[in-house]
Amino acid sequence: MKKIILPVFLSLWAFMVNGLPVNNDSIRIEVLMSSKLLNDIHIDAKFIHSVDITSNRLVLLSTAEQFYVLGWGGMVPLGKKLENSIGGFAFTPDNQLMIISKDMICGLDSLGSLAKLIKLPEEGMGISAGKDVMYVYGRDKSQQKNALYLIAKGGKYAKLFEIATPVNSVVEMKDSILFASENGLFSYNLINKKINALAALTRNKEIKSIAVDTSGNSVCFSTDSMVYAIKDSRLVILVDKFGGILRLFNGGLIVFNPEKKLLVRITGLNNEYTAKTQILKTPPEGKNPADVLTNTTIINLVKAEVSDDLIINLINNSNVNFNLSIDSMIYLSNQNVSSTVIMAMKNAMKRKTSNDANSNNPK
Repeated sequence: MKKIILPVFLSLWAFMVNGLPVNNDSIRIEVLMSSKLLNDIHIDAKFIHSVDITSNRLVLLSTAEQFYVLGWGGMVPLGKKLENSIGGFAFTPDNQLMIISKDMICGLDSLGSLAKLIKLPEEGMGISAGKDVMYVYGRDKSQQKNALYLIAKGGKYAKLFEIATPVNSVVEMKDSILFASENGLFSYNLINKKINALAALTRNKEIKSIAVDTSGNSVCFSTDSMVYAIKDSRLVILVDKFGGILRLFNGGLIVFNPEKKLLVRITGLNNEYTAKTQILKTPPEGKNPADVLTNTTIINLVKAEVSDDLIINLINNSNVNFNLSIDSMIYLSNQNVSSTVIMAMKNAMKRKTSNDANSNNPK
C-alpha cells in the first residue's frame, strides 16, 4: 500500500474531484437497510455515525441508547437500552466491542450494562481499530486542538499528533495512518512522524470516512453525498447520489448514511477500478518530492480551499523547502495565500536552517 501514497500525494489537487461518474454496468449496489424497511418493521431510530461488523458477519448499528444488528433476516435490537450513553463504537482486533461513552471507553458486562475501562482526554471522541491497537481522536469543532491517540493493550495511550480541526475518520495503512479532517485527506507516517496531504475536496465537501482495501490496493473515501476511490494514481467516483460511513465487508464496501437511514453494499469494485478512470497528474520525478512541502504545494492547498489551520499544521509537521524571496512572497500573496500561512512558512524555513546547521556541526 505504500506505493499508493507517493504517486497520489498532491496529485488530487489537479482534478479537484472532477472524477468520473459510476458505471452501473461494472458495480452492483445492494440496499441492506432503508427508511422503508425500518418503517415496515416499526423501528424509529436516530442512528449515530458508527458502523462495524460483528464476528458472526452481522452489521452493528446504534442509536445513542440502543445497539441493533442487521443481517439478511432483518434488523433486531441487541441488548438493553443504555440511557443516551453511546457516542461511538468499534471492535478491537480480538473482536471485543469498545464503546465511547462521554469521556470513557467502555465495554459491556455480563448484564449488558456499560463497564468503564479507560478514561479519555475529552468527551465525544471517535474510535477505530488498527491491526494491533485502537485509535481515538478528537472530533469536536468547538475545540481549538483535536488530537489522535494510539491505545495499546492494557489501556496505555500515547498522543500521536494534534491539529486545529476535527478528525472525522482514521484508518491504518501499513506504516502510516490515513485520516480525514474537514475537506482534506491526510497521512501520518508512524516512522518519521510527518503529516502529508493526499487529497482535498472543495470546501463545502467534508470527508466523513475512509476505508483501505488491501486486496484491491485502493483507498476509498466519502462525503455525505459521494463515494470516491483511488487506485494506482487513478480516481473514480463510485457513487454520486449518497455517501456516509465506510466499512469493507464480504468483498464489498458498506456505505452507511445515518441521516437517510440508508445502508448499502457496493460490490464489483475491482471491475470499476479497471474501467475508464481519470489519470491523476503527478509531480515530475526528482522535483517536488512527495514528502516535501514547496510553494507550489501551498498554493495548491489554498486553491483546494483547505483551511489555513490545516495548512499551517501541515507546515509545522512536514519537511519543507520553500522559496521565500520577495518576488516569491508577492506571488504567494497574489495566489491568495494568507499572511498567517506565509509567516508559518517563514518560521518553518528558520527551523529547517537551524536544524541543518546543527546536523552539520554536531557537538
